[in-house]
Amino acid sequence: MSAMRVLVTGATGFLGSRVAGRFADRGDDVRVLVRASSDQSRLEGIPVEVALGDVTDRGSVEAAVDGCDLVVHCAAMVEFGPRDPSRLHAVNVEGARNVLDAAAAGNVRTVHVSSLSALGPTEPGEAPKDESWWFPGPLGAVYEETKREAHLHARELVEGGAPIRLVMPGGIYGYGDQSTMADLIRAYALWPLPLGYLPEIRQSTVDVDDCADAIVRVADDDRDGEEYVVAAETTSVADWVTIIARAGGHRGPLVNLPVRWVTALGGPGGKVAGWLGQSPTMVPETVAVATHDSAYRGDKLRRELGWSPRSLVDGMQRMVDAITADEDARRQAKRAERAARRAQRAGP
Repeated sequence: MSAMRVLVTGATGFLGSRVAGRFADRGDDVRVLVRASSDQSRLEGIPVEVALGDVTDRGSVEAAVDGCDLVVHCAAMVEFGPRDPSRLHAVNVEGARNVLDAAAAGNVRTVHVSSLSALGPTEPGEAPKDESWWFPGPLGAVYEETKREAHLHARELVEGGAPIRLVMPGGIYGYGDQSTMADLIRAYALWPLPLGYLPEIRQSTVDVDDCADAIVRVADDDRDGEEYVVAAETTSVADWVTIIARAGGHRGPLVNLPVRWVTALGGPGGKVAGWLGQSPTMVPETVAVATHDSAYRGDKLRRELGWSPRSLVDGMQRMVDAITADEDARRQAKRAERAARRAQRAGP
């Protein structure tokens, strides 16, 4: 395959930077659409052409798309209980429209990174769902609604003949993540916490590098209009927490909070968040999403494109090893700093 010019949006983010790196490593010319204020540290060492702009600015999007053979739209804003829902809509809906419309106008092959959130929660107790699932009821969060709206727009463009493919990742984890999920993983990896939660709720997850690999495979395939669930494994939340703890050398939680207890904490948690200056709807909306089943299977991606993701046990072990190595280095640095101060006080 000859080298392509690839535009990646959201390339300063956790997933987008891995996607940009994958294309660059194999010799493609990678262009990234980046806001002037964005932290570009994740792109260090990756040969990219920087196009300054914003997905919410149609003109800068059209300029970035011009001359590209492929567009991978990773840019998105993830926030639960936002103070300003219009910002989520601007980035996740209008931004997606700008990118998808510009690529469709030039007949540029596009991979739209949607989310399992767009498909919605699944039915408890039923087998994990595939790409045909679509939750008919209202969704639990503004973020989910914006991802669904963008997903539907991509489908409309596909029906009009646009060369778009959609990927729907589950919960993306891996070293370098800065999300709330990463904070939870770090806590259970480093300390023997006795309390877990949600043994009744299932979630589908994928390692960030396996997700990037899936996106490249979908981009390289010659079929437009296809949709792919990007989920390596589905486990209960409680089992996920235990896997993390054991990767860190701990036994795992002794007690798990059931759904009804976690749900009951939503209201009081929202009040506390409000007192601390955060959005009072952040905790209730997060709880609403966390207590809904999200069980999916990535069989189509495995079967049709040869995707072979690592297991959750292997993926979490890799992430936890990196977390513990960082923590060891931090502690060693602190010890060295204290020793230097003692030596300085002691004098010659």
